[in-house]
Amino acid sequence: MTMEMLSFIMLGLIVLAIVGGIPVAFTLASIPLIFGYFAIGPRVTLLFPLQAFGVMTSYSFVAAPLFIFMGALMERSGIADTLYDAFYHLLGGVKGGLALATVAMATIFGACTGIVGAGVITIGLLALPSMLSRGYDKGLATGSIMVGGGLGVTIPPSIMLILYGCAAGVSISKLFVAAIIPGVLLGVMYMLYIYIRARISPELGPPVGEKERIRGAPLYRLTLVSLIPPLFLILAVLGSVFFGIVSPSEAGAMGVLGSFILVLIRGRLNKKVVIGALTSTMKISAAILLICLAGQLFTGVFISMKGDVALRSIMAGFNLGPTGTTLMMLLIVLILGMVMDWIALIFILAPIFGPIMTTLGIDPLYFGILFCTTLQISNMTPPFAYSVFYLKTITPPEVTIGDMYRGCVPFAAVSCLCPFLVLVFPQIALWLPGFMN
Repeated sequence: MTMEMLSFIMLGLIVLAIVGGIPVAFTLASIPLIFGYFAIGPRVTLLFPLQAFGVMTSYSFVAAPLFIFMGALMERSGIADTLYDAFYHLLGGVKGGLALATVAMATIFGACTGIVGAGVITIGLLALPSMLSRGYDKGLATGSIMVGGGLGVTIPPSIMLILYGCAAGVSISKLFVAAIIPGVLLGVMYMLYIYIRARISPELGPPVGEKERIRGAPLYRLTLVSLIPPLFLILAVLGSVFFGIVSPSEAGAMGVLGSFILVLIRGRLNKKVVIGALTSTMKISAAILLICLAGQLFTGVFISMKGDVALRSIMAGFNLGPTGTTLMMLLIVLILGMVMDWIALIFILAPIFGPIMTTLGIDPLYFGILFCTTLQISNMTPPFAYSVFYLKTITPPEVTIGDMYRGCVPFAAVSCLCPFLVLVFPQIALWLPGFMN
């Protein structure tokens, strides 16, 4: 049996093991070590410390825990409460208005968190009781929360973009800027879907009564007060990256400083908040770091076994051309995303697909946005729709898993339009990075 064949068997076993529920980091580390030992000998054991040293000395990876810490602080700042309150009064009188308010608030709040779980739970605690108490369809209510929370991994600064940049060797700064328009476009498409569906079937999202809403000057004041803090943070982070003032790691530090200032202004800066944010950051960062280290080991073994060369030959054999090959890869991302953790997929597929795209003459930044906008759909696609499991932890008993799956599947279909539009109109992703210094 050839080395190339062994590399594909190894890849297949890794996918089966992860689907079977074996921890991702353990799977990505153990199986390549076993295959590598028999295929290339004891020297495979040297790969792990070499790859670990590369990850631990990567300046770009410093951005991940910083942005996670920023998101954890913002989750506890109470800004989401004020944002939802403002959009509640702005859009509540429209059919499906509370679902629209949920996605609108999530689009802005997502740029301050970058973490799916935190976004879904925070938004769910705010929005779900309001929608259920007013007779909203359970599928529409939960679906809008899940896609809203998921915007945090699409709209920069996003942990998904940071990890993809580290795995594929693409500029994280440019990924941040390139993802702004696709991320906002995704939020707008969700809102259009909700509005059209509520217009067709008004019983799905009854409007809020006039007596429950504030108007005039108090509403404008509430909206202004609620928008200033997150916009300040977004401009401080993304603005400094866009104009080339700081690197993503330094922007993450600015984000943490901005979060501390906002939490302090809101009177919520205390020992409990800081310790809770630090604990959450350490747990998430440690899990990501372990997966990253294991993923780098897998990549090293797979390349040493000439798996990447064999895969390029197979792809070239289909003669699909650049567009066809890109579509094939995105389809693989979409299908595997239904059954695998998205972090694992980044460290498995990005190092393999990236060189193939370069060979075909496709801009790595452009493909990175296509990859990430496709991968974010995995949070809503059964059977392993992670947003469903996050939201289930806070839903009342009358909201079933079936209701949530029924709610997220139409939104997943809408999500597929985003990578399609980016594929057809590349400037959606490439226009803003063209202005960077």
